[in-house]
Amino acid sequence: MADDSAGSSPAAAPPPVRGAVPVLMFAQGVGVAGTQVTALALPALAILLLDTGPLAASLLFALEYGAQGLTGPFAGVLVDRVVSRRRLLVAVDVVQLLLIATVPLAYVVGALTLVHLCVVAAVSGALGGLSAIAVPTVVADLVPKDGLVAVNAKLAGARSAGQIAGPGLAAALVQWVGAASAMLADAVGHGLSALALSLLRLRPRLPQGGESERSAARPGVVESLREGVDVLRERPLLARLAVAAAALNLGGAGLAGLFAYFAYQVLGLGPGELGLTQAVYSIAAVTAVLTARRVIRRVGLTRVIPLFGPLAAATLFLIPLASLGAALPVLIVYQLVFGFCATVWGVSWLTLQQQLSPPGQLGRVLGLSRSIGQLVMPVGALLGGALAGAVGTTAALAVFAAIALAGSLAVVTARPGPAVAVGSGA
Repeated sequence: MADDSAGSSPAAAPPPVRGAVPVLMFAQGVGVAGTQVTALALPALAILLLDTGPLAASLLFALEYGAQGLTGPFAGVLVDRVVSRRRLLVAVDVVQLLLIATVPLAYVVGALTLVHLCVVAAVSGALGGLSAIAVPTVVADLVPKDGLVAVNAKLAGARSAGQIAGPGLAAALVQWVGAASAMLADAVGHGLSALALSLLRLRPRLPQGGESERSAARPGVVESLREGVDVLRERPLLARLAVAAAALNLGGAGLAGLFAYFAYQVLGLGPGELGLTQAVYSIAAVTAVLTARRVIRRVGLTRVIPLFGPLAAATLFLIPLASLGAALPVLIVYQLVFGFCATVWGVSWLTLQQQLSPPGQLGRVLGLSRSIGQLVMPVGALLGGALAGAVGTTAALAVFAAIALAGSLAVVTARPGPAVAVGSGA
């Protein structure tokens, strides 16, 4: 694989890390903020405009994450094979722009339907998953192993900024201009991201094996996927990380689907109090981003995983325990600890995947791992309501917390495999 560059020789200069990272941060930030607008606008259009009922919101959620999970392994193969990952990222943003823009256009001409919204949710979800796989592979190409933690933390910070700004922007736009027109903000965000990514200048990189490999027959898609599965088999920590992430996603999706109902109906909290707990989570996540490099360097990259994953999962039990009293303080503690630990865990997980994956196979490792984690999310969201109806909301929350904790413990006994590095970063 090779990526395009302004230079004429791969050895002419080191990769332009310092210039590339701010571009990637900008693209990640505006992309996430815009996605928040669509995440609010799509179900609003389905429920309020098309009068489809609450099931439509669950359907759109399931389609978005289900599409990511189903296409993830194939997206990984594409990322590993593509000649220019920069051009791939730009193309994804351009297609996203055109796709999102069809919603306000259909609304204006009176042709908006639920089928249209479902297609947008599914295709946009799949494209978002492709981008999420491609960006870490670009980072792994640009950054030496001992600098990955620092760069991953910066990109996580950019995404956190988008997640913080996005909901407020989404709510304001939906209120002021309507849900359909608000989605133009997401289209603009993808346009800005595409423009920024088009400015990247990445050093060409020859495939492993040089010219002889370039001329060799390329394996088929099935064989390429099998190679990715073999990587997970040969590196137990990578496989267990995928299991832990899937368990956290399954438990988290079930909890997320019930959290607002539990806060309002069981705990008796108001919107302002619920918003306060979410603000605490944002503060904790940003703090984790700013301190992740120091924390991981002090604790050790392979020790952060079995410590912070189970700790983050264990704090999920604070949600049902809030029903016993002091609900608001308990939820604030939950958001504070979970936001910090889960963010540090996420940075560490991505870094280990980048460091332990063989050259040329990171896309497939990320694609397979993300597929496992994404496919369980719609399952968790749909099971949440059913389980709450059967055993009660509080008991259902405890069950999902237990699922997350049990899965996160999968990494405790795993061996790290090849040596990993943590440094000062780029």
